[in-house]
This record gives sequence, structure tokens and C-alpha cells, in this order.
Amino acid sequence: MSDRVLDGRVAVVCGGAGEVGEGIVAGLLAAGARVAVPSRSPERLEGLAASLRENGFSTEGLVPVVGDLSAGGDEARAFARQIASEAGMPHLVVAALGGWDSGPPLADLPIADWERTIADGLRSHQLAVHAFVPLLRSVPGASYVMLNGAAARYPVPGSGAVSAVAAGELMMAQVLAAEESGHDIQVEAYVLGPIGTRSRGNTAVWMADAVQIGEIIALRASRRLTSDGPPAGPATIIEILGAPDLRRARHLPVGGVRGSLMGRAGWMLWGMQTGGLSKSIRRGRPPYGY
Repeated sequence: MSDRVLDGRVAVVCGGAGEVGEGIVAGLLAAGARVAVPSRSPERLEGLAASLRENGFSTEGLVPVVGDLSAGGDEARAFARQIASEAGMPHLVVAALGGWDSGPPLADLPIADWERTIADGLRSHQLAVHAFVPLLRSVPGASYVMLNGAAARYPVPGSGAVSAVAAGELMMAQVLAAEESGHDIQVEAYVLGPIGTRSRGNTAVWMADAVQIGEIIALRASRRLTSDGPPAGPATIIEILGAPDLRRARHLPVGGVRGSLMGRAGWMLWGMQTGGLSKSIRRGRPPYGY
């Protein structure tokens, strides 16, 4: 991105020290934002800064903040206020939270594993909402972005619990938008397919990468922060299963819903890319975890 569309603005990326989160941070830094990244681990924050520099991104605007958003409700809000005092009041918060898991079919999944996955996945997002949304209510044109996986929309055999969490997160975004649009907070939910990251060795040319996602988030957030920016509305839901979806994501109106040009084909291509699909054809059933 050549334009520093977020110059003078502050962003927070929860999960910014993760694989996808790092690319989001890079895209926001390139857009000129001051980017706060919370983490419990000083080592992970140091690794994030080193990796960004190695990949040619300036870390001048990076604000690493050591603390624990998962500690609980009051603690999360206190930590959010600490971040705001160190980095500045945020104009944009990105929740790049969650992970991936695969295992047995739902009918055979141990109840303890189901409960742990559901509780951990939804709790992390709710804590981030609880911590930061009250701060954003005082910021005109603020945006709150939730990153989600394609399992929110497309069934993934062998990952039923993760899929249920993803679907729940998508509804969280829609409810949050309905509740907070009166405070001029625009909520956006990105439904992402396989995303290229610095360490992924099997990134295909048709895949979007995490830095590109960060650039789109920056561009969309910047439009609301202008004097004639659009008012907040229903949740904007954007599917990006592959690189062809990136251009359309830039121009989707506030509150719009944009399915992927690639549709389920994006998931299928990923299966072929990793060999999962060919294996499933041989055994006559869908591959787990692709």
C-alpha cells in the first residue's frame, strides 16, 4: 500500500503476534497506523518485531504491550485502558483470535473436547469485545473487526467444534453491530479461507495473504474516519477465500454482505493444494481438517 491512509491513527490487533495476526499488523503499519499488539509473552512480541523488520516493515509505529486479555472481565478492561494510555485511544480494533483443530466426527468427539473448544473460542472474542468496545464508543468513526475462518460458512468434516465456534463468532459480529451502530462503531467480519503467511511453505498463487488482508482492513477503516465517512450500520460480512476476492472487498459498502467469487471452490483448491482432496477421493469420504 503506497498511501498511508491511517497516519495519526491508532489500531489494536488482538492476536497480532500470531501467524495471520503478524500480516495484519504489517499491513496496518504500512498504512501509517500506530499499532498496539497485546500478548502475555514478551518473547512473542520480540519475535514479532524481529520478523517484521526481517520482512522489510518498519516497526517505528509498533507498540508491544505485555499483559493478559484472557484473565477476566475487569482485568481485560483494565488492560485495554493500559493499552490506550501507552499507544493512544484506538480508532480500530482487530480481533485476530482463534485457532484450528481437527479430529473425529461430531458424534464421536469427547464431550470434554467439545466444551473446551467452544468455551475457549467464544470466550476469547467476548473478552476482546468486553475490553475494547466501551473505549471505541467515544471515538467517532471507530471500527471493530473480527477475523473468522471459512468454517463459519462451509462445513469442514472433522472440525465440527471449531466450525460451531466460527459460526457463533459470525453471529456475535452481527449482534454487536446491531447494538453498537448507535455509538457509530462499525463492525466488520472477515470470513477467510486459507491465508498465506510468512512461514507457510505451500502458499498458492490463488491465495490471499495476511498482509493484503491488513491493507484492506486499513483502507476500509480509513474511509469511516474521514469527515464525510459513512455512518455505522449492520455488520459488514466479507468472504475472502482467495486472491480474486481482494478487489471486491475493498469496495463493499458499509453493512454489505459479499460472498466469495471462488465460493466453495476456494476450500476445494486448498484441499488439492495440500493433497487432502486426492486422499479423500481414494478413501471415499471428505478429508478431515482441510
